[in-house]
Amino acid sequence: MSIDCTKYPLNPPKVIAIAQDNYLTPKTPFPDVINLQHVSAPKYGQDITSSINRVAPGKYDVGQSENDLKPKMEKLLTVFARGDKSGMAKRLFNAFLNKQSAVTYFDDYSLNLIASNHENINDFCSFALSAPNSPRKSIGKTRIHQALEKSNWDINKIMPTTDLGVPAFNKGSKAFATEDFNNGLGLMINGVQYVYVVARNYHYDKDKNEYCITLKFIFYDVFGLDDEDLKEFGATSDGIFSSEAAVGITAWWQLQHQHDYAPLVTRIIVERTYKVPTK
Repeated sequence: MSIDCTKYPLNPPKVIAIAQDNYLTPKTPFPDVINLQHVSAPKYGQDITSSINRVAPGKYDVGQSENDLKPKMEKLLTVFARGDKSGMAKRLFNAFLNKQSAVTYFDDYSLNLIASNHENINDFCSFALSAPNSPRKSIGKTRIHQALEKSNWDINKIMPTTDLGVPAFNKGSKAFATEDFNNGLGLMINGVQYVYVVARNYHYDKDKNEYCITLKFIFYDVFGLDDEDLKEFGATSDGIFSSEAAVGITAWWQLQHQHDYAPLVTRIIVERTYKVPTK
């Protein structure tokens, strides 16, 4: 009979793997007190900050008033989220444009569901476990399965794996607005900044040479811009020589850094239960 993993909760749940974007310059911590109670808070860069009347680098400027800038930012939905039938991208934009006074988390059921079926997320989960029956494996790397094996299958003795690469929602063409640049994922997130893998349930059956494990994969990204985003993707005017995308990016930056629109941290949760042979 198969192991019922729900009968073996870990109390408290244990972070057993962490992925971090190598391009981050982490300075500002933003805790997740619901999911990460026993580890240091993730730290983010300039994109999690907001301010009043900052001078834009270069001559990036597509308007002065909030009322002028907001519809220009919303044009990004037309460019990169035309195929979003769930409305998740619009909900995220609305949350930002409602002008929060402080950074908050953005959670969305549709976002969780769509992410859980995304090829890149499925690959990440498989690589992170790298068990004998995983569809995708990190050969020669210590991942969750290997860490458990080295600890003689005692999950309380393992140290978190920290050299995982972060996934991205970047399938398709940005230039032609296809796949993730049509369904809203590339606009909402694109590159994930952190992933924390939390073991919620675990049981090792020595007689059967197998274990079951329930993993909560928590993906974090900042819905906000830094100066480098503006320099790479922005516009110096909203005239005929500037694309709607470049104008929208610039309006977004201006709202955040000149009109104090606080960013949000998108939080995606995907949960998987695995039954794994130890040999």
